[in-house]
Amino acid sequence: MESYREASVIFNKKIKDDIYFCKIKTKLNAKTGQFFMLRCDSFRNSPLLSRPFGVCDQDDESMSFLYQVKGVGTKILSDLKEGSKVKILGPLGNGFEIKKGKKAAIVAGGIGIAPLLYLAKSLDLKADFYAGFSDEEYFTDYFKDYVNSTTVTIDKKDKIFITEKIDTEKYDVIYACGPNQMLKTLANKNKNSEIQISMEAHMACGIGACLGCTVENVHGDFIRVCKDGPVFDSKEIF
Repeated sequence: MESYREASVIFNKKIKDDIYFCKIKTKLNAKTGQFFMLRCDSFRNSPLLSRPFGVCDQDDESMSFLYQVKGVGTKILSDLKEGSKVKILGPLGNGFEIKKGKKAAIVAGGIGIAPLLYLAKSLDLKADFYAGFSDEEYFTDYFKDYVNSTTVTIDKKDKIFITEKIDTEKYDVIYACGPNQMLKTLANKNKNSEIQISMEAHMACGIGACLGCTVENVHGDFIRVCKDGPVFDSKEIF
């Protein structure tokens, strides 16, 4: 069984309001779509439950994560400074299956944009990039050198969801990450398309032991997002 390893923070900067971009020093490597469990000691010196973070980008010496502050745990993480120590477990999960030579679309919903930059940089052919946000666009500029085109919608302003902008028939494969309702809508647009979806779920262990991240598939079986996913064929879930 894998154990936690220590890493140091290179930077941890605010992108907007509650969105942070963190880079840590580590030589661990992950496939696109895999994730790490990350934890640190709180200011009370009590252990903090680990949180799952999809790999946003990586190189030989470092790895980065994009995350949203949603509670006490991520608030503590957002206060980490350069040189702070964190503990990481991984890489975990299965990751995306990269299809070479295929016309692809990448679809992000909100903080679901996090694991898709590393994916965009890993494809042999540039993909079309679609990103939907509830109230404000962020992080899309990091994609500009690695995609063919970028289409963005803001729910409150445009009164349209990003899934309405995508012609699924145009693509051999679609990679998506975001809220479950967005993934379901995308999957139902074209049941014949190959759509790989990275699912979001609350996780406590990251290794399939606690069963806290189970979802029901189309056969009525319960599968673990952390162990069996987080990437699934959309037809398996929806």
